[in-house]
Amino acid sequence: MRVLFALVGAASVLWNVCAQVSVSRLLVENKPAPLGIDVTPRFSWTLSSTASGVSQSSYRITVSSRSAGGTDVWDSGTVSSSKPYLAPYGGPALTSDTTYFWSVSVTTSAGSASASSTFSSGFLKGESDWSPSVWIGKNATLVPAALLTAFNTASWIWAPEPGQTPPNAPAGDVALRLTYTPPSGKTPSSATVLVTADDRFTLYANGALVGSSPTTTDIWRNAQIFRNVDLSASSSSVLFAFKATNLPDVGTGGAGPAGLLFSAQITFTDGSSAIVSSSSSTGWKATSSIPTDFQLPSTSDTSWSAPAVWGTYGVSPWNTQVVVAAPTPTTPPLTTATWIWNTATGGSAAPAGTMAFRRAFTPTSGKNPVSASIVMTADDVFTLWIGGNLIGGAPNETDVWQTAQQFNVQLNSSGNVVFAVLATNRPDVSTGGASPAGFLASINILYSDGSSSALTTDTSWKVNPSPPSGWQAADFNDGSWAAASSEGTYGVGPWNTNVNIQDALGEHPAPLLRGKFSVSKQVTRAHLYYSAGGYATITLNGKPVSDHVLSPGFTKYDTRIQYVVLDVQSLVTQGNNVLSAILGRSHYGVTQGNVWNWNGAPWHGEPVLRAVLSLTYSDGSKDKIVSSGAWKNIEGPTRLDDVFGGENYDARYTIPNWNLPSFDDSAWNFALAGQVPKGALVRARNPPTRVVASLTPVSITQPVPGQYVAAFSRTVAGWVRLTVTGPKGSLVTVHYGEKLNSDGTVIYQDLQHYYANNFQTDRFWLAGTGSAEVFEPQFSYKGYQYIQILGWPGSQPPTPANIIGQVVHDDLTIQAGFTSSSTLLNQLHTASVFTMLNNVHSIPEDCPTFEKNGWSGDAMVSAEMFLTNFDSADLLAKYSEDLRDSRTNGPPAVIAPDSGWGQNNQADTWHSAFILIPAWIYSYRGDTRVLSDNYASMKSYIEFELGRSPNNIASTGLGDWDTPETSPLGGNPPEDSRIPATAFLYHMLDTMSTVATVLGNTADASTFASQAAAVKTAFNNAFLSSSTGYYVGSGDNGYRQSHNLLALAFNLTPNSNTAKVVADSVAADVNARGGHLNTGALSTKQLLPMLTVHGHADTALLLAQQTTYPSWGYWIANGATTMWEHWLLTARSHDHMFLGTFEDWFYKHVLGIQSTSVAFQTVSIAPAYTSASGLTSASGWMLTPFGNLTVAWTNSNRVVSLNVGVPVGVTATISFAAGLRIQEGGKPVSQNSIIAGNATSSAATQQISIGSGRYSFSAR
Repeated sequence: MRVLFALVGAASVLWNVCAQVSVSRLLVENKPAPLGIDVTPRFSWTLSSTASGVSQSSYRITVSSRSAGGTDVWDSGTVSSSKPYLAPYGGPALTSDTTYFWSVSVTTSAGSASASSTFSSGFLKGESDWSPSVWIGKNATLVPAALLTAFNTASWIWAPEPGQTPPNAPAGDVALRLTYTPPSGKTPSSATVLVTADDRFTLYANGALVGSSPTTTDIWRNAQIFRNVDLSASSSSVLFAFKATNLPDVGTGGAGPAGLLFSAQITFTDGSSAIVSSSSSTGWKATSSIPTDFQLPSTSDTSWSAPAVWGTYGVSPWNTQVVVAAPTPTTPPLTTATWIWNTATGGSAAPAGTMAFRRAFTPTSGKNPVSASIVMTADDVFTLWIGGNLIGGAPNETDVWQTAQQFNVQLNSSGNVVFAVLATNRPDVSTGGASPAGFLASINILYSDGSSSALTTDTSWKVNPSPPSGWQAADFNDGSWAAASSEGTYGVGPWNTNVNIQDALGEHPAPLLRGKFSVSKQVTRAHLYYSAGGYATITLNGKPVSDHVLSPGFTKYDTRIQYVVLDVQSLVTQGNNVLSAILGRSHYGVTQGNVWNWNGAPWHGEPVLRAVLSLTYSDGSKDKIVSSGAWKNIEGPTRLDDVFGGENYDARYTIPNWNLPSFDDSAWNFALAGQVPKGALVRARNPPTRVVASLTPVSITQPVPGQYVAAFSRTVAGWVRLTVTGPKGSLVTVHYGEKLNSDGTVIYQDLQHYYANNFQTDRFWLAGTGSAEVFEPQFSYKGYQYIQILGWPGSQPPTPANIIGQVVHDDLTIQAGFTSSSTLLNQLHTASVFTMLNNVHSIPEDCPTFEKNGWSGDAMVSAEMFLTNFDSADLLAKYSEDLRDSRTNGPPAVIAPDSGWGQNNQADTWHSAFILIPAWIYSYRGDTRVLSDNYASMKSYIEFELGRSPNNIASTGLGDWDTPETSPLGGNPPEDSRIPATAFLYHMLDTMSTVATVLGNTADASTFASQAAAVKTAFNNAFLSSSTGYYVGSGDNGYRQSHNLLALAFNLTPNSNTAKVVADSVAADVNARGGHLNTGALSTKQLLPMLTVHGHADTALLLAQQTTYPSWGYWIANGATTMWEHWLLTARSHDHMFLGTFEDWFYKHVLGIQSTSVAFQTVSIAPAYTSASGLTSASGWMLTPFGNLTVAWTNSNRVVSLNVGVPVGVTATISFAAGLRIQEGGKPVSQNSIIAGNATSSAATQQISIGSGRYSFSAR
């Protein structure tokens, strides 16, 4: 988080001292010296002057690819303009991946000035710029890169038949054979095979059955993998034989597409290998007349034909739809498993201690096991090994046996699979003596052909209470061990059916990727371009390429996917280099089940990376280092990461120095050329996410023996960094939460059961190095003020230095500030700022703890607060694109980006974000591009919304959410939701009329205005009560503040008299409630401003300073450091934006800053509380597109002092009450030559118009 006052970025500045004007804060697309711009650039700058009343009259911009001030690319010439922001580039098309120098010369009424800066272009030609890089990821299939390459260049083949119309063939079976003769002196030993067929196949090698494709529909889309195929039966040649089946076309019942696609890597006894694939080579033969024993080498195929070749991989109709992936294991049930121990009495009472179990599983003959899906539990805990390799275990938690742990493990052996388990029975918690003990498991072994075998715990397992050293090894002889005793099948007491299968420790390890390259010349420029399906943490020669985290940001990956550009010249060295990455899942590859369906999103896949390192050398030559199948990969110590649940990190998998050039990665597998994300690659426009602060706990307690709770000074989003020393394999569990139970433990659970497994939890297994080990998550963030630690090793509790709270959010630059004489208002402002920052992680979200979703209603009511307090226009513009991407033919989704959940709702109150946020960006920042980019979709949506609003009355499923009388878990209030729905329909149409006017679409503007007028008439006819004079809905539970506030805010009242009655009714209801509100998410934003504007400023101030329920002060009085989701203390979330929407009032009314034209070129400054009791001062600042605008006022001894700073180019109108004597700079205004002629007065106010400069007014 940065605070920005004036000069930002590296820009050279020149000015004429006598002219009293300077240029600074040079920006391109709202960023200082940005890299990778992929849109037509726009230029901005800030003018400063010691003179008063200064304005810009013209500018000239030059762009050069050589040096500052050069004009070889573009010279705008002198452009008459008063605006110093978003001046468009008008030159020829820019060149991709190029650094440009730009200069601006400005002429003002006080003289001229100039300054220079730089920017670089991104990849402007799309795929041709990214080429030859490819998307890469973890090679979970363990398929060699050379084999994958061969498969991706192989040909689709079939047996030629009369009347064929390629690629169609008659339904039926054909045979295809490949005879391969190895080089002289080479003896084949085994093969790895990739094959698919449309529709099915059976494969033989040297006459022996290898396997068949599954029989599911369109199985051709999934290439089958056969490993360790035995070829030792023949030393002279290798025969691959296929029976392939083409099924009748599902539409016609006749001929349909038919083809076989194949590659194999044949390994010889000397360790070398060769690749073969389907092609037109003479080794291939095909026939539709299949002889008996066609698969045997002794059967002659001399009369067979050469196969018909349809084209190489990628040819229609199959295109690139074939995916190479390991078969997906299913979760095995526990219902057929048996609880076992070393005696049958274990279930009722067994001594405390450990018990070792072993089971050697023999695969089905001729089958190759590729993976195992394991569901396992023990009373109390266990550790699992397979083939002597440590796999994992149960967490060190009370009654953890009730949650069976699930593991998915790759198997790379054709022999026996040996499972070894060490189970631990703890003493009874009451007596300290014997307690129930048992071990239960169900295992599914998956073979390469898609078939499987089941294995469960039973008496065939071996058991030993005192196993010798090395007993976990696959070749250990357990012949002397006793058979396990059965305690009964699943469901037997004392456990009954209380075991739940979850995937809390299910392994989905994050891959480590490495790409080596060499540099022999001096590098003068090095820009790294990278994108990821998921997150990527990247190093170059072992050093981080940036301080970004959780990068790239989240998008709807099947529509848009972001790339990041970084300057890494300082990290490239002559000689050997290595680019390395760790990939996290983000929303791209969520594995944990959740109500929002992120694990079933249409783009779902394993994390992938695409990278290009663009190098320019001192001799002018260039080079590209790219991600490719030649990169190496291995699974790393992050065993599971989930953006909602947390991370499991096992330091025993740590590979020292893996990201250094000198590391030997020869034993690593080649990376997999992964599934290509469908979204278009676009440069990330939102600010990067960073660790912006580190907090030390204010206290550490031990409310429960062995469990420590660390408390921090405020609620934050992020994670903790632990420093721990302990034995190898020690498990430290960290739970995060915003609240405490009555016993002092942390409330971290997902009580609404939105998530299937982990929630707000990290786990860290120590490597046991003997030194301090540091754990810090990389790919998930949590909302928290408290953390709870289980399993802290050793007898000494953790110290504050062991537990550092990391604050993580988008690094939005703060560009406004507010303070006042009211401690409570200051606390509210600080809490609101913290809440907004905690809720930005590439999108504006509802809360960082429970949902992390980009709820459109939350973003809508918060957008103006963001635009005021932060440099957030790019964040909100990106979110507007997310909303656009979520549309099909109807409304935008209520969360964006979306997985499909939240589409086609009827909630125009929430959907309005898509109309209002772009309009606000334009209003605050002067950006018309955000309007033009979205206009067609905005128009389409509002037409759709109007079309489903009969008689111009709208409906919504989401009303004024979370008023005080609703459930703390959230809900609509007891009122007519048609009123907010119709109010927002009008507001959107009215806004669209303005947007259309700005874009020059005058016909649309007129249509929208007419439609808005019709909705306004319908609204008043339906809801304006003739008896009360204010707005009433059907089924309302008493008077509703929200109905009347929205009518006032959106100018729906038919005349000023009605507006007064409506405003008076709101104030009366507030006072009748003892000075309390009764508003929810939609109307709270309007409460204080509407009361202030309509003559009830005192009531607004009363509400703002209220400290009893319901109020913002009530939260503060009860320890809040951020805004809450509900007015009740039992609010689910303590870090929620949508009820803390008073910031507009602070700036617009307490400070009195109101923009009266686009981008604050003209402003009104009229503080509303200079004479209020209980508020004696307020001050603040706001960085507008023209520069910093400041206001500070005090009221002391009936004298109001008002200090104002107006940026160059802005005209401000200052308002005072009529009858006051006004001075500026200690002199009566009438004697001030600069402003004397700009003062006007009326019966109610005195107004003074001023230009830029600093002014000090007093009024008495």
